[in-house]
Amino acid sequence: MMDSALVYVLLLLGIAIGWTLGYRFAKQVKKSTPEDWMPSVEDLLAQAGDVSLERLLNVSSLDDDSIDLFLKLGKTLREKGEVDRAIHLHQSLFARTDLSKSTLQTLELELAIDFSYAGLLDRAERLFTELLDAKGRVREKASSHLVELYEEEGEWQEIYDLYLNKKIHISPGLARRVSHAVCELAESAVAAGDFLEAQKLSRAALKIDNACARAFVVSGNMAFGQKEYHEAIRCYLRAVEIDPQALISILDPLVDSFKHVGDASGLLNHLSRHWKETHYVPALVAKIDCLAEEQGPEMAIGSLLQELQNQPSNSGFFSLVEMVVRHKQQLDKSQLLILYDILRRIVEDEPKFICKNCGFKAKEPHWRCPSCKNWATVTSFVPTAQKVKLDI
Repeated sequence: MMDSALVYVLLLLGIAIGWTLGYRFAKQVKKSTPEDWMPSVEDLLAQAGDVSLERLLNVSSLDDDSIDLFLKLGKTLREKGEVDRAIHLHQSLFARTDLSKSTLQTLELELAIDFSYAGLLDRAERLFTELLDAKGRVREKASSHLVELYEEEGEWQEIYDLYLNKKIHISPGLARRVSHAVCELAESAVAAGDFLEAQKLSRAALKIDNACARAFVVSGNMAFGQKEYHEAIRCYLRAVEIDPQALISILDPLVDSFKHVGDASGLLNHLSRHWKETHYVPALVAKIDCLAEEQGPEMAIGSLLQELQNQPSNSGFFSLVEMVVRHKQQLDKSQLLILYDILRRIVEDEPKFICKNCGFKAKEPHWRCPSCKNWATVTSFVPTAQKVKLDI
């Protein structure tokens, strides 16, 4: 009898404990999933999308976390190519009347970016222009996107007008882009024969960005065209001092300018320095040509062999062969060994395999392309022979 009573008591106690634990667990679950719970971006993308998205857009109130979620979702949709859905999302949020001014400006910025992605450039331009009156990061981003939009359309004067009217936020990066837009206008003025306007625009570009090498290139080209070779040299050297890569666009007129003023030693010194700084092979070739004129082809060929031994390149090798043929020179045994070593290192650096799907180049074979991830697309690399006539 006592055993039955004990079993009965233990049963009641077990039921009570189970009920208590269940009640507490239910309360915890309820707390962990409040009424305003918002799913993650991954959850929304994994669902059917439109139905769940509309339900979320129609909630009575949105806090900062919810807004942040929607902004991330809109950006993800845009990057996935679903621009129409991103536009719908941002337009729906922008139409709400319970959001702060700063939030609405952020949404307007995202909507403008959507329009830009969709090719609706007029709408994007209008929204970006409106946001130039905003403050902080929104204005900064709107300025950058608007300048980029005008760059795509080649509207250089529009960019310059934004700067002149102090409409855009000028960061160091944006100053560089505006200065290049002004240089585009300067080059157009040079092409039209308006040299005074071109000079004025070049100075304006330097005022916007004092590290704008292109402005000196434009001024140097004007001076070169007017046969003011000393001034051209000054501008060109100033350009490469600011940006050594500017040499790529001014090498030929720089060499011609030095030759016109009869300063072969100065040209040789500058070309030697620029070759060491940039390893731009045409600069080396120009240096060797100058050396051949000053000290003879034998000295020039020896110097070119030494430079190629330190920095092998196909174009440098071709220039060497061209010089040997043009000046009817013969290489001795030691020079031939150096030439062999140069060729061997050039071949070693060439890719051996290429993906016929994406063009990825490799030195080792791959069944699966490391770039595009496709199978059995990596084949042997066969260089395309180009018909080149020796300048002799």
